[in-house]
Amino acid sequence: MRNGKRIRTLLVTAVLAVAVLAGCGAPAPTASSESASSAASQETSSAEVDLSQKEAPMLAEQVEAGELPPLEERLPVADDVMVEPDVLSLGNYGGSISLRVTDNARWTYGPYTEQSMFRFKSDNSGEVEANVCKDFYANEDYTVWTIELREGMKWSDGEPFTADDVIFYYDHMSTPALHEDRTAYEVDEEGYYPAFTSKPYNCYQVTKDGKKYWAEFEKVDDYTFTVTFAAPKPDFPQQVAIDNKWMFAPKHFYVNIVARKDGVTDDPTFPLITEEEALAKANELFGKNWESYNTMGKDTGYYSWDYHIIPSLRSFIATEDNWNKVGEVYELVRNPYFFKTDSEGRQLPYVDSLKFNIINEEEQNVLKMVGGELTVGSFMSADYSTVVEATQDTHHVVEWNTPSWSDTNTIVLNQTVKDLDKRALFQDVRFREALSIAVDRNLLNNTISDGMAEGVQASPPEGAIGYDEEWRYKWTEYDPERANQLLDEITEPWDGAAGTCRKMKGTDKDVEIIYEYKDDTMNSEFLSVLKSSFAAIGVKLSEKVNPEISTAILANDVEATNEVIATINPALRPDSIIPMRNFMCLFSAYGKWFEDGKSTANGGIEPTGDMLELITCYENIQNATGADREQVIAENTQRIYDLHKENVWAIGYLSALPTYYLVDNNLMNFPEDRINADEFRFASMMRPEQLYFADVEAAAK
Repeated sequence: MRNGKRIRTLLVTAVLAVAVLAGCGAPAPTASSESASSAASQETSSAEVDLSQKEAPMLAEQVEAGELPPLEERLPVADDVMVEPDVLSLGNYGGSISLRVTDNARWTYGPYTEQSMFRFKSDNSGEVEANVCKDFYANEDYTVWTIELREGMKWSDGEPFTADDVIFYYDHMSTPALHEDRTAYEVDEEGYYPAFTSKPYNCYQVTKDGKKYWAEFEKVDDYTFTVTFAAPKPDFPQQVAIDNKWMFAPKHFYVNIVARKDGVTDDPTFPLITEEEALAKANELFGKNWESYNTMGKDTGYYSWDYHIIPSLRSFIATEDNWNKVGEVYELVRNPYFFKTDSEGRQLPYVDSLKFNIINEEEQNVLKMVGGELTVGSFMSADYSTVVEATQDTHHVVEWNTPSWSDTNTIVLNQTVKDLDKRALFQDVRFREALSIAVDRNLLNNTISDGMAEGVQASPPEGAIGYDEEWRYKWTEYDPERANQLLDEITEPWDGAAGTCRKMKGTDKDVEIIYEYKDDTMNSEFLSVLKSSFAAIGVKLSEKVNPEISTAILANDVEATNEVIATINPALRPDSIIPMRNFMCLFSAYGKWFEDGKSTANGGIEPTGDMLELITCYENIQNATGADREQVIAENTQRIYDLHKENVWAIGYLSALPTYYLVDNNLMNFPEDRINADEFRFASMMRPEQLYFADVEAAAK
């Protein structure tokens, strides 16, 4: 089944003795490579950049007009300014980058601007570094972390950014009601209330003696605070970088719309307002009509970057809230108080703004790229030739790998499906093997991927932690005869008559898989191949469109779907390969059990065997401290991958294709060899504040 497609391998660097994933990529046409080389040759030398300009001309004009304070008053104090390492070269000021998003793009445009307390390094190492903070360190047993902020740093409205903004965010916006011992109130307990942001962040919790305890934040001084846990939390910075990277909020803004709770009476800067008063004030400030305090809290506290009136630390800030209006351009302009400079002390960002064209239809997106209207575009593999041929003189293609174990065309069987006969079948490794080898991956590749993918199993790609060649091609040889033999062992006898299917062992029930998916974007050709392939081995595949599939999964009501495992490694983001939450069909009630504190009270099912061992390995990683910590993490990480290899709980058929970026040759510092992963915050790895135009005047035409 190995079709000889070129596999691009990224450098694998250890993080906590665990490496980082890289993805599989299809070979790019020669024209793309030539264009990339042409673009590289255009890099601007420092001699062509006016290094005397320490800020953008547009900001200098505002200073001259008295509309902004001088640069030195807008940046942190000299020693605390963050100096970004130059990606490729020092840049020119000016110009706007044109991109495309859909009208549901808060998670697409957000990474272009966000600034996290700790961030992942851009070298794909998986290591974190200080970003909004200037330093962080732990005590010997990792129960207390100290974070130092940048003195003189300011929000986009010019107000100081201090430890108060972190403490306020944590105590009054991101935590639910807590008991004195810092365990959370149950929903039905008197005094319960949810977090203002609605989301309970795991990065601030530890489990000790079967209970979850929230950390305690304490202010040391205006620019220093501590985070204390009830048990060791050695991966705290990594977890924050993934789970709650923006662990701060402008207190001076939110005190007007956050109701005061927990008996806070000694802070005159936090006025006493009720939920009703807070809601009314928010509706007035935002010109909205939120009906409930909780809805308003989630919108403004969690999705704060959607609203231009909320002060920000981001590199680019909005001037209006039209990010979801199709046909319009959503523009983000440079933050005049941004806290970073290049190596010559020149304030970033280089470009004046990011202009996001709000387009839903993929055809219109392709037309924009073909017409050369986007500085940076992204497209599907099916449009590769069309886009590349039309723009080969003006743009080049940059490929970013994906952490996905396979493409989106998978089948995942709920291991806790409510039908007990089906559960026994789905948990039988022979059944999953049969479903895998019953499909001709070469046919599937040519049918849905134009031959650009590779027939593989759902597993870490080459060059990634956990990569195992035997696993990568396990059960990928097309062998319907063996598939039937396997099923003969675990179902009632079947004569293979056309239009019939097998019966489950000891029953008169059809061997039927009800395959649910959210909407009509599901690949119909994939389903067609799957249906005919399964029918040939006596397995009936039925489709069900379910717009509320996410909710149904929470209730353990979905028996099969097309989930994709995409994780950098278990130490950083384990929830797609460990049954620790019930948001995935694969783990369903097992995840509910773990999420509820290992309880079956609310529908959770206690796992056994290899599923339980996955959890044990994960907990070993989480609890690892001391001199042998890295060895414990490495051994348990490998065991997690071994368990997935042995069981193949998620069945993949084709390799994931890379993300294709179409980049204007005039745009400099656009990096290659990045991983397009949620953990790394996607476009954040571009370091967009360092992108610039070699020829600013040409970019303006």
